[in-house]
Amino acid sequence: MTPIGYSHLIDALQLNVLPLAKPAFADSSVNRRIDSDHRILFPSGVAVENTLVGHLEFALRHEGVNLEVIDAVFEHLPPDDLIARLRTTPTGEHIRRACFLWEWLTGNELNTGVAVKGGYVDLFPEDVYHTADQSSRAPHFRVRNNALGTPDFCPIVRRAAIPRDPSLPALMQLAQSTLDAVADPDLYSRALAYLYLSETRGSYAIESETPSSNKQERFIQLLKSAGEPVKETEEWLVKLQNVIVRDVYSQEASYRTKQNWLEDSSGRISFLPAPIIDLPRVMRGWEAFINDGSRCSDVLVKAACAAFGLVYLHPFLDGNGRLHRFLIQHVLARSALMGPEIVIPVSAVIGQNIPAYHSVLTAFSRPVTALWNYRRGDIDPIILSAPGSRSYRFFEADREVAFLHAMIKQAVQEEIPRELAWLRGYDQAFSKLNDELDLPQKDLSALIRMTQSNQGALSTKRRKQYHHLPEKVLNRIEEVVRQAFETRKTEEPPES
Repeated sequence: MTPIGYSHLIDALQLNVLPLAKPAFADSSVNRRIDSDHRILFPSGVAVENTLVGHLEFALRHEGVNLEVIDAVFEHLPPDDLIARLRTTPTGEHIRRACFLWEWLTGNELNTGVAVKGGYVDLFPEDVYHTADQSSRAPHFRVRNNALGTPDFCPIVRRAAIPRDPSLPALMQLAQSTLDAVADPDLYSRALAYLYLSETRGSYAIESETPSSNKQERFIQLLKSAGEPVKETEEWLVKLQNVIVRDVYSQEASYRTKQNWLEDSSGRISFLPAPIIDLPRVMRGWEAFINDGSRCSDVLVKAACAAFGLVYLHPFLDGNGRLHRFLIQHVLARSALMGPEIVIPVSAVIGQNIPAYHSVLTAFSRPVTALWNYRRGDIDPIILSAPGSRSYRFFEADREVAFLHAMIKQAVQEEIPRELAWLRGYDQAFSKLNDELDLPQKDLSALIRMTQSNQGALSTKRRKQYHHLPEKVLNRIEEVVRQAFETRKTEEPPES
């Protein structure tokens, strides 16, 4: 098998880029294109000019748009080679796309002296990629730039990766109607408070942290500000970071000014975020992406790319994970798909799916960290060479979009109804027992919670804790709690 397209370019130029998900090869054993999960095979006689420009054109035609590889190729490809090819085929769609990309990615101008002909061609094929709502035209190459972002930050999402059943608007409408069905104003208010608390505790729990009551309240107030019409800037992110970090010593005044990294439980480096030398540029691109409402209006794609993009860039030394999950709420709330007071308990559901969450994160962090050349120092790692920022700027977000949809779906279809059912069950048990028993309300509340959390039975430890109460009282509490929460279960809507 002979590498062609992107895989040829990577091998020929020894590019330090992420491994291709599906490298392309010419193979004498096939007589047509064969796509498998791990590679693409073409017949040996496939038309490809054995030059850098020829393989780039082939890749753009048959393999899609890999901005990371293309950006790396342009560090080695003489622009005169592109100009010569364009002069030979001024109507060629893929050489026009390649020339446009050279200007777009390098920031320089190609003085081709060629009158390009032919109709306009999309930079990203519309049938394959989720593209910008409003494209811009480059008349000198007759290319429509429909990228989701800028050369400083441009995530890539394939249409096939975006779940449509149910759609995000349908899920948001279901969340709203589920809460609107709560007739009791007091219960509705408590339900909202419960959702905010659940999301707060869930976000901290993912970091294996239990927030103090003060920090918990600060984060709840932060969640309530999600969606406010603000410009997402460095100053704005710094203020958010200062609210959510563990202590005042971790609060920062700007994006980080030194390289950071994450370690696993054995002390090995598990992730190296964007190189510090490129961080200002990439964060400018991230800010442009989240602030620009004309290029990506799909709320699911916007939330996934902005939130996961930020955690991959890791602009602060602490608090990046909670910021990343807050941004999901911020983009959802800003979209007007749901009421201003509602929060979707995404973090609570992520906490129930930690292996899947870590799988999404490590699918990016492991291969990108392997691009770094470093060795461990006494305190900090010693960076021998860094890969640059292109892997971070042009990350493919298919996994992230699909994962976020799954978490929102579970939160809306399961978690919100479950939390409402819990509140109703608690109210029913408390009302009945408060009428029957002469107990302090705080004790009664605690006993109901402990009984329900232990499948309707007080543990031996809890019975000893309340040894001063008659056994028949404790038995009655168990009986009423089981009845109340069993009733609530039968009232939950069936899963769709």
